[in-house]
Amino acid sequence: METTEYSLPDLIKKAEHYAAMAEHCEEDVRIKLRQWGCDSADEQRIIDALVKDNFINDSRYAAAFAHDKLMYQGWGRMKIKAGLFAKHIDEDDIEESLSNIDEQTYFSVLRKVAGKKKTDNHEQLIRFLLQRGFTYSEISSIIPS
Repeated sequence: METTEYSLPDLIKKAEHYAAMAEHCEEDVRIKLRQWGCDSADEQRIIDALVKDNFINDSRYAAAFAHDKLMYQGWGRMKIKAGLFAKHIDEDDIEESLSNIDEQTYFSVLRKVAGKKKTDNHEQLIRFLLQRGFTYSEISSIIPS
């Protein structure tokens, strides 16, 4: 595979375009810059410029990630937290994004995910919901024992 050499202004433009297309965190942009052959010195300068110009904002990313994973993938708080941690998001941003989740919506999604699982086995349903990132106390509040 042939790699293309990009100048610093070209890399900045490509990174701005990438960040403008969808919500991305710093780690996503770093990975993309490395794929484009950016060296580590330029990488940090580009990241700093994108943060300064508000192309990337980890707090905004964490809120969008939490919302989307809950609503579209049916993830619970624990799995969302692990996903954000894997993206190197600051713990304060993670906690803020999780605390902004509406409780009614959260439990509505939990009930919907539980209802989609076709099983009569109580333990299997609990394991499935635990793997989705819901806590045992949350699960036991919606499933009769």
